[in-house]
Amino acid sequence: MSGVEVAGLVLGALPLVIAAIESYNEGLDPIKSMMRWERQLPQLIRKLRNEHVHFAQTMRQLLEPITDEFELDEMLSEPSGRLWKDHDMAEKLRDKLQESFMAYQATINEIETIMKEIARKLDVDRDKKMNHNDLEAIVAANPQKNNKFEFGKRVRFGMSKKGIKAKLDELHECNKELERFTDKSEKLESYRKVTKPSFANRIQRIQGLAKNLHSSILSSWSCACRSNHETRLQLDQRGSLYAKAATKQSTLTKTCFVVSFTTIGDDVHSWRRQEAQIDIEEEEQLPKRVESIQLRPKIGKTVSFGAKAPPPYSANADSTTATAGQALKEVEDLCASIHQLYKSSPCIGFSLNSKSRLRGVYPVQRTFPDRDEALRELITLDELLAHPPTVNGRPMKLTRKERYSLAVTLASSALQLNATPWFPDQWSGKDIVFHRMSSRGPQIVDIDHPYIASHLAAGAVHATNGNAHLHAIAKPSQGGGGTAFNKNTVLLALAIALLELYFGVPSTSRNHGPSSTPNTNSNPWALCAMAYEWAETEQGDMSAAFSSAVAHCLRCFSDPGASLQDVEFLQAAVEKIVLPLQDELYQFLGKPGP
Repeated sequence: MSGVEVAGLVLGALPLVIAAIESYNEGLDPIKSMMRWERQLPQLIRKLRNEHVHFAQTMRQLLEPITDEFELDEMLSEPSGRLWKDHDMAEKLRDKLQESFMAYQATINEIETIMKEIARKLDVDRDKKMNHNDLEAIVAANPQKNNKFEFGKRVRFGMSKKGIKAKLDELHECNKELERFTDKSEKLESYRKVTKPSFANRIQRIQGLAKNLHSSILSSWSCACRSNHETRLQLDQRGSLYAKAATKQSTLTKTCFVVSFTTIGDDVHSWRRQEAQIDIEEEEQLPKRVESIQLRPKIGKTVSFGAKAPPPYSANADSTTATAGQALKEVEDLCASIHQLYKSSPCIGFSLNSKSRLRGVYPVQRTFPDRDEALRELITLDELLAHPPTVNGRPMKLTRKERYSLAVTLASSALQLNATPWFPDQWSGKDIVFHRMSSRGPQIVDIDHPYIASHLAAGAVHATNGNAHLHAIAKPSQGGGGTAFNKNTVLLALAIALLELYFGVPSTSRNHGPSSTPNTNSNPWALCAMAYEWAETEQGDMSAAFSSAVAHCLRCFSDPGASLQDVEFLQAAVEKIVLPLQDELYQFLGKPGP
């Protein structure tokens, strides 16, 4: 039993034991009462009743912060009810008590032992199906009727005065310990909120930067062919965001985004596809002049420029002749800037300043799939799970390592990019795309670099009141279709994606709930029912991290008052979804976390 369930059992057993001893006292004839108990038994009954009140008040104090008024009322009025056995309630209590939880659990178990020893001395009915727990058997066999216990036979009590007094003293000490744990946890709660890492603030900072990047790229398409250009954003785990020992230095770590620029249509154009790394300029770190640095290649990872600015290439200067003293110029024509280094560098770089203006351009050392082959084909996560590509007739299914890593990437990205133009609320595995690698290499899909398919198009220029405006056009891969609005649909989609990744199959391959072929155009509540059923059916086969993350996503989707725009709710989402998945990934890889 969990610490919550045992507490409920004790809360239900205490009044029953008190009633049984009172019944025994009332049944004693005056001579036996005087000879054996004198006046001590009524005093002991009063002390036991006081301990019951003490215990019930402590339970109320513990449960109030983690329940609503209806849940609290149900738990206190029904000590054997469903909420005492609820796994989520146990997790909430663990989170509240934190370092005191193990001591709380031990104390609750000690109280249960005390009550069992008292109950064993009572000759009352027991449920024969519960021989493993004498206390639970007594509670099950003697329910309250009209707020009163009715015993089927005369109660007998075989504990000595000295024995019950000792047990009451032990119960009193345990009650005082529970009270101390509760009081200290409440005093520490405000301190924890201040001192623990503020993941929500870091996430919101990334959201703000992503929005600025979106608007700056749109405003930089000034070419006549702008309607043919698209931008996809690469998804990133950004593990440093979740560093638990946050320092000033770590909070100022350079942030960058990777995007894929493409040109669509059949018209011949100067460039077809170009990867770009966009570094965000932190005001605290900006030098007055750009200095020359030596780039160090890092295969598959972002190049770190340290505290110095990117190399001094400008959009209007020849990259082979640029001098070290030049400052980066603002990008006026993004298409021309891309064309400048398109043939010489597989990845180019820009800098985004505090005014949301792009500056550059310069080469960046990164490894990407073959440009032409990758352009011909993108493969979605749904396709990878349902119909993985084959090599020599053998399907190349995602490994557990790849699925665990993608789970962390999707969970982190869903929170980082939520409420930004880059990430749709209603998404699925069809919206997560990967580039094909060269068929000559060992890996035919670039699993390490997923992109969100809902991309940024350069849009069209419209005249409004004589002014020209560029508009973002969100183009998710799925079609239209209206659904009831829910602030946390993004978390419902994440729950389904996590189930798909853990079991390695798309949700469309399973027949769960009302929709046998779920997709993002389905009723969200039908999808939620499908996900609940899937998670419930496979709960025994899921890891603790995935089970907890999926449960939190579904619970948040079903909560009409929850919103990822709320700092505390966003903080809880990081702690309940991203961190457990991240920890499990690092445990699987056998290395320490960030």
